[in-house]
Amino acid sequence: MRCLLDKVVARYTLTGLLKLAEGATVTREELFSLDLFARAESISLRLYIAPSSARVLQRLVELPRYSTIVCRFQDCVGVVFPTRYYKRWTRRLRDCGFGREDAAVLALATFGTSEESTILGMHFVATYDQPLINNWTVQEEGLRARLETMQRDIPVPYCDSSLPQVLRPEQIVL
Repeated sequence: MRCLLDKVVARYTLTGLLKLAEGATVTREELFSLDLFARAESISLRLYIAPSSARVLQRLVELPRYSTIVCRFQDCVGVVFPTRYYKRWTRRLRDCGFGREDAAVLALATFGTSEESTILGMHFVATYDQPLINNWTVQEEGLRARLETMQRDIPVPYCDSSLPQVLRPEQIVL
């Protein structure tokens, strides 16, 4: 199973790890993000981040205060990259009322792959963006139909892509 952490969940995980290392109190969102991060290995859930999040981490790893935490985080997550039909799916999601950033995350979760190109898509998107979750929930069946229509005209393996579940970190249970 695979899960794409949106930038906010990735940030909460990192700030939570930093606060724990410094003995500070974590927020509720940080706690749930840390819980998902900690449980991932034991529940066979591979965590991924978007390339934009990976670029931010590359800048943070150079700062002494963050380097150890960022390295630990990077060791536990992969980066997912857009594939051939990512842009087309992003446009269709935008046509359904998703903002540019939300559409990009959702398209990456549908048509994204690892650096080694050994996977296609995610099973989950972990987010705290309630408007995104609401819009996804309302439109999921229509999006599924749009994806199925699109899949008729695209080759393997892309025709086998599927929609992820869009959930808060604490809702992801296997």
